[in-house]
Amino acid sequence: MIIKSESNEKYKYLNKLKKKKYRKKFNSFIIESIKIVEQIPKDFECEFVFVNEDMKDYETNFKKIVFSNKLFDKLSLLENPEGVSACLKIKNQKEISSDKILLLDHIQDPGNLGTIIRSAEAFSFKDIILLNSCVDIYNEKTIRASMGSIFRLNFIEVEINDLKDLLDKNYKLVLADMNGKSVDYYKSCDKIILAIGNEANGISKSLKGLSNDFVSIKMDGRIESLNAAIAASILMNNFSQSG
Repeated sequence: MIIKSESNEKYKYLNKLKKKKYRKKFNSFIIESIKIVEQIPKDFECEFVFVNEDMKDYETNFKKIVFSNKLFDKLSLLENPEGVSACLKIKNQKEISSDKILLLDHIQDPGNLGTIIRSAEAFSFKDIILLNSCVDIYNEKTIRASMGSIFRLNFIEVEINDLKDLLDKNYKLVLADMNGKSVDYYKSCDKIILAIGNEANGISKSLKGLSNDFVSIKMDGRIESLNAAIAASILMNNFSQSG
């Protein structure tokens, strides 16, 4: 059966999931593109795969729903959708288990967040703390920029007081800042939390109140600053080479 009506309950449900408040309400999110759908790991619950009528013969082990091309295009946020998407349940966060943790402080650009997530996996930062209302990690742009890394990392949303509890467990909180010390100064630390600040305003005052340790990236030329995702990637790469 090909679903062709906007009054269909599955269509209305998926259309709602394009908004953060409904992703939170239903604890579900959408992924797009064949490459990402085929990376769904076993520890994620897939409600169903949905395709357009051109891809109705797409083979999957999950339940499959077929929409008309017109309805599928309305559900997609891609300019040129491939015709294959899926609806997944959001996985519960786990306890932090890493010695090197990435903390993101009010990151607002979904593309930046997705790129940071991808780099975090590359450089073995398996736990990512989200502080001060970062952009939703289940935003479609974030998911696409992460290239599947979002499936394999642990995300923890915390308040500033929760962070204090982590610091009591011998983690050193290191804040990315233009005026900070060289990353080499902190490479000997056994357990660190590397904090990357907001794209426009940097590290928040509340976070600065918890640490006097600042790390910077040496730069030549007349460059004043780096994109948050690039800075995070360089610093994580440096820290991954420590110890």
